Amino acid sequence: MKNYIKKTILAGVAGILLVPTLHASTVNIVTVGGNASIKLVQDRLTNSVGGLLPGGTITYNATNTLIFRAVGVYGGSTNVTWDFNFTGGAAAILDIANQNPVRLADNTTAIPVNAISVVAPETVGINSTALGLQQDYTLVAPLVYVKNPGADLVGVSNLTQRLAVYLESSGGTLPATYFGGATANPVYFVGRNTSAAVRQVVDANIFFTGTAANYHTNALGQPVQWTGAGSGTEVANNVKVILGSIGTVAAQDAGTLPQLSYEGVFFSTASVTNGTYPIWGYERYIYFPAPDARAPSTTQLGLITALENAVSDPTYDHGNSLFVGKFVSYADVNANVSRSTTLDGGLIYSQIY
Repeated sequence: MKNYIKKTILAGVAGILLVPTLHASTVNIVTVGGNASIKLVQDRLTNSVGGLLPGGTITYNATNTLIFRAVGVYGGSTNVTWDFNFTGGAAAILDIANQNPVRLADNTTAIPVNAISVVAPETVGINSTALGLQQDYTLVAPLVYVKNPGADLVGVSNLTQRLAVYLESSGGTLPATYFGGATANPVYFVGRNTSAAVRQVVDANIFFTGTAANYHTNALGQPVQWTGAGSGTEVANNVKVILGSIGTVAAQDAGTLPQLSYEGVFFSTASVTNGTYPIWGYERYIYFPAPDARAPSTTQLGLITALENAVSDPTYDHGNSLFVGKFVSYADVNANVSRSTTLDGGLIYSQIY
């Protein structure tokens, strides 16, 4: 009798211990995108207070920190492995539209289920309506011109649309005095590559359609023409080194570099919401909606939506140092101005009459 009772109790305990395992679920997601809001996404995922995967971990690809994997538990019961390839918002849209496999943190490849980008699909040649893409808007990403703080550009504080085009098309050949600088030394343009949403949005806003004369530094610290940087951090690092250089970055990547105004208007949250500063794009989460076979699963979509809500939460947007002064709340912009979501660089209309 004693043995029977002991076995019954143990069986009951074992059953209790197994309950969490039986009810736990596992989900894998692959997201592609640009790196304009990479710090926000990582914070909203793994912040120990208020994150979707509180206390979760992030591991990076061995050769590219724009490719990373977040692992954690969502809602106390869902084990999540979320891969991100943030090497370009423009290329990301093409990856979703064409179902291209992308590299993951462990160097395997997989087809992404959604994209995060500040450029419209139409800007990169994708008809979102014809393809049936869903777009959820989360925030506005302002883009700014930054300059090397050296003596060559001391007098340069503003770019007109025409000067911005000259800079991008003729970098390395025009003297600093042409832009209002102090010397006849050449001015170099440091911009993003064409896979970057930042590059596409800037070009759309300044009406540039040519081939960029883009520069970076070689091993000797000399300016050398190339195709463009892979991240805003890379742009900023090059601008710090190349004397007489001007670069384009998302506001979050400007750091301590001096910023230039555009057409006499300096970037601020107010100048975006009142419609006077135009160089910005709507950040959007893009995916195929159900019942399309390419759509995220119900669980995947739940997590994607949760991330959208986390980065667009008004309390977070108006109080967190990663957001304030670097991004603008979508709700704030939407309440004051309207702009085409399918035509980057389009007219801005005031909604305050």
